[in-house]
Amino acid sequence: MMKHYLGLSEYHLRQKQQEYPVNYEPEKLINAHLLVCGMSGTGKSYQSRQLLGSAVGAGIEVDVFDVHDELDGIAGAKACRYSQATGYGYNPLALSPDPHTGGPARQAEYLLGLVRESAQLGIRQDMVLRNLILDTYQLAGIYPDNPATWQRDNITEAGRRQLREARNWVALKQYYPTLDDLKDYGRRKLIALTLGGDNPCITALEQLTRHYKRLSNLQGKYAKASGDGDLDKLGKQIATSKEHCTGSYTTFIEAMQTGRELDDLLKYDSADTLASVLQRLELLNSAGIFRANPPPFGSALARVHQIKSLASEQQTLFVKLRLQAIFERHKQAGATRSGTELRHVIFLDEAHKFFRKDNDDIINVVAREARKFGIGLWCASQNPTDFPDSFLTNVGATIILGLHESHRQMAASKLGISRETLKYIRPKQAMAVQLRRDGLASPPFGNVVVG
Repeated sequence: MMKHYLGLSEYHLRQKQQEYPVNYEPEKLINAHLLVCGMSGTGKSYQSRQLLGSAVGAGIEVDVFDVHDELDGIAGAKACRYSQATGYGYNPLALSPDPHTGGPARQAEYLLGLVRESAQLGIRQDMVLRNLILDTYQLAGIYPDNPATWQRDNITEAGRRQLREARNWVALKQYYPTLDDLKDYGRRKLIALTLGGDNPCITALEQLTRHYKRLSNLQGKYAKASGDGDLDKLGKQIATSKEHCTGSYTTFIEAMQTGRELDDLLKYDSADTLASVLQRLELLNSAGIFRANPPPFGSALARVHQIKSLASEQQTLFVKLRLQAIFERHKQAGATRSGTELRHVIFLDEAHKFFRKDNDDIINVVAREARKFGIGLWCASQNPTDFPDSFLTNVGATIILGLHESHRQMAASKLGISRETLKYIRPKQAMAVQLRRDGLASPPFGNVVVG
């Protein structure tokens, strides 16, 4: 059980001359979620490291997402920097073998959601990317309707390259496909869809489509024509166009090789659409965070993910993919016995940037449902008013280390903290703390002298 000493109650010190300790004990609160707010220079990084150190000391698993590279000094923690140079990342196509998680179909939808956050997708692009993901799984022998096929091992880029060079396709199917597999499959489909490519069936089908469009236009003109000369001329053009359609259709049927060509054209729309999807996949992997080279954390209980080198959009993609994996793992393990036990802390630095209004966004899901699975969402930020009300009103503990004057009025309104309490906050000396225990709907903030 975690018990972190925050400091002494200033009320008891001033009014009663008593030393009354204030502790953060997550199992006694409505949930283990925590919010730490303070502008630069108020000790936010120090307090965060102290809290995280107490969690690790209590044997709690910790994942820290550090956007400033300031939180690697936690005792017992291992840090890893993510960038194109280091090459570390996580495979976004790895699955949970739990038959209740949705498997490939669920993962495809989740990846689509992540891509939508970084780039606007049209309806056609959305459809093409979904089909591309599901077909890549199927090529690896992983089927949405057969959970028995969802169990695979993870592979590194070097291991994948070695098996491909040896053309050991059977051994490759023992592992989850990677983003490189997804891109390679997409390129093969792009070649097949490209006019003049290596698939004469698709070329013939596109030619048939052009002839049919011309036939439809001519028939429309024929219906509107009034003079005999125009009707005769259009009638001859229609007859010629029909011959072209018939010939193109015959060519298409004779050129069919696999019988799947028409399905591919329906699935992947056009070469242009597929090419634009592949461009987005390249952008998705530009920072290397989705490379199949897991970071060298080993068996470390606390992991610090240093993501300062990533662009803001890439940070969001990375954080949400990891949160999804953590949440699914604990869901599979089941609820804790007590329903309040804390077994995993997710710490988000500059957390407000990761929140979205969508109820199905993974951060909102974690905030809403993670308590029973033993997950605590710890958020650090300079301004508490940047968070949605649904989180602010349901967080177990809120710690305010010092706010800029421009934020105080909004903070008082959104958090229900009195201006008197805000007035007595002194950076690195006294902070305001609210602990929401069961049975207390809206407990007041109290000032705490930093220990």
